[in-house]
Parts: sequence; structure tokens; C-alpha cells
Amino acid sequence: MTGILVLAACNKDDGPAFSTIPEIELISIAPDTVVEFRDVLIITIEYRDGDGDLGHEDPDVNTIFVRDARLEAYDGFYIGPIAPIGSEVAITGQLNIEFPSLFLFGSGPTESTFFYVYIEDRAGNKSNEIVTPNITIVRE
Repeated sequence: MTGILVLAACNKDDGPAFSTIPEIELISIAPDTVVEFRDVLIITIEYRDGDGDLGHEDPDVNTIFVRDARLEAYDGFYIGPIAPIGSEVAITGQLNIEFPSLFLFGSGPTESTFFYVYIEDRAGNKSNEIVTPNITIVRE
């Protein structure tokens, strides 16, 4: 993994209040087969947070955490505040997590992997963790 781009959208929720602990749900992962170093894998998740404290002003503080099942460590990624700091509004929306340069670790022609994803809000509340379906990475 060499990089990630996160796009966020949110709206004020006028319905029932959400928990202040963020919740996420997998919307999609595509494509299911990627050519190493060429194709972009996109994981789309939906988020809900009862007090709107997702994202940080400090770009050195991560909000999204993703682990390739072939590795032991999570990679953390920054997103800016989704709702204005201090607004305490319930938010919901989608995040697109883009992986532009997946690659094979071994010398074979293909590898299969999946991803673990969770988010953490400014209060330190960790969301549920989602697990994606398998994808295949193929050598160019």
C-alpha cells in the first residue's frame, strides 16, 4: 500500500440519534481483481456518529485504520473534521478509501487478500471493525 485518498460526505441527521461511538458498514469493495501497481481498489463504507466528532484538524492524527490481511500492522489515514468542531450533530455519510498501488508480496502470479477497517473519533471511541470480502491481486 503506497497511499490512500479519502472522500467524505455527511449530512445532519434529523431522525433518531446515533450512538456517540461511531459505527461503520461496508457498502462495497471494487474491483474484486486488481492488476498490481495499475488498478485502484476502492473500499466504500458508510459511517454514523451521534456527536459528529469524526476527523481531526491536526493532519498528524489518524481517523481511519486499515489492515491488509497479509500484514500484521494497521495503516492509519487522516481525514479532516467532517462536521464543524464543537457542533455535536449526528452525522452519517460515506467514505471512499482508495488504494492506488496494491502489489504482490510473493513471486507467484496472484495473491488473495481482504481488509480490516475501523474508524476512531476525536474522543478516542473506536468503531466496530468490518472485514471486506476477498480480492485478488494479479501480476501485470
